[in-house]
Amino acid sequence: MTLMDIYIDEVTKRLHKNKREEVRLELKASIEAMLPQEYSEAEVKAALKKLGSPVEVAASYQKIPRFFMSVNVYDQYIRTLKLAIPWAIFITIVVQIIEKVMLYTGNEALLSAVISAFTMTIIAIFSVLFHVLFWITVIFLVIDRFGKDTIQLPFIPNTKQWTPEDLADIKIIPKEKVISLSEAIFSLIGIAIFSFVYWNANRLLGIYTTNDNGSLKYVMPIFNQHVLFLFAPIILCCILLSLILVFLKWRTGQWTMPIAIMNALLQILGTIVFILIAIHPDILHSAAIPYIAAIIETTSAKVTFTIDKILLVSIIITVLANAFDIYQGFKKAKS
Repeated sequence: MTLMDIYIDEVTKRLHKNKREEVRLELKASIEAMLPQEYSEAEVKAALKKLGSPVEVAASYQKIPRFFMSVNVYDQYIRTLKLAIPWAIFITIVVQIIEKVMLYTGNEALLSAVISAFTMTIIAIFSVLFHVLFWITVIFLVIDRFGKDTIQLPFIPNTKQWTPEDLADIKIIPKEKVISLSEAIFSLIGIAIFSFVYWNANRLLGIYTTNDNGSLKYVMPIFNQHVLFLFAPIILCCILLSLILVFLKWRTGQWTMPIAIMNALLQILGTIVFILIAIHPDILHSAAIPYIAAIIETTSAKVTFTIDKILLVSIIITVLANAFDIYQGFKKAKS
C-alpha cells in the first residue's frame, strides 16, 4: 500500500462504517488535488503533513463535539477501553468460576449451582465494567487536563507530534482477516465451558425434578459417563490444540493460511469425535430411557427413536457448522 492509502485507511477506520467509503473517496480526491500530475513520495508526505494527523482528520469528518476530552487523548481513550473491556470480562469470569468451585459443597444440584454462578457472573461483569469505564475515564481526564508529559501509563505510548514518517510503521491488516482480542478471549471462555460440561456430564446433563422448596433435585444422568471417558485422551488433545490455536490467533491478530489449516484439522477432528460419541450404542445411560418413558407415558422404544433422531440432527448441524467454519477460515486467510 502507498503512504496515501495507509493514511486514508488510518482516517476511515476511525469513522462509522456507513461513512467510510464516502470519506475515502473524498479524502483521496483532496490529497490528489494537492499534488502535481507527476508527484514524488516527498510531495505526498508534504501534502499529508499539511492535512495533519489521521486522528484529527477523522474527528473533523465525524463532526461530533467532544467537550470533555481533546481529540488525541479521546482516540487513546477509546483504544484503551477496547483493550481493557475484553480482559476485564475474561478475568471476572475466571474469578467467579474459581470462587464458585471453591464454595460448592455438593448439597445442591450441580445445574442449580451453575445457574446461580451464571447469574452472579453476569451481575459481576456489569459491576466490573462500570468500574473499568469510570476509572479509565477519570485517568484520561486527568491526563488531558494536566498534560500527557506529566503522567505516563504503561498502556499509553509517549505521544509526539505526528509526521507522515509514522505511517511506515503501521501494519495494515484487511478487515476480513482481522482476529480481534475479544474473539480470542470468548474462544477461551467457550473452551472452558465445553471442558467443564464434558468432565462433569454425569452430574450436569441429566434428569431433574423439584424439591418441596422449589430447588432442583438431580435424579440420574442422561449420558453414560464411562463411554464419554473412552474418548477422554482425544478430547483432551482437542482442548490443548484449541488453546494453542487461540494463542496463535491472539499473537498474529489475523487469519493466515497456517491458522486456517490448523483450524480445519481441529474442526475435522472434533466432528469425527462427536460423530463417534453420538453413534456409540451405549452412549445413553441405561436407566434414563425407561424413566423418561414412564414420565411422559410412552414406550422406551419411542423415546429411543426420538433421541436417535435428535442425535442425527445434531450430527448434521455439527457437520454443516464446522464445514462453514472451515470455509470461512480459508476465505479470510486468502483475502
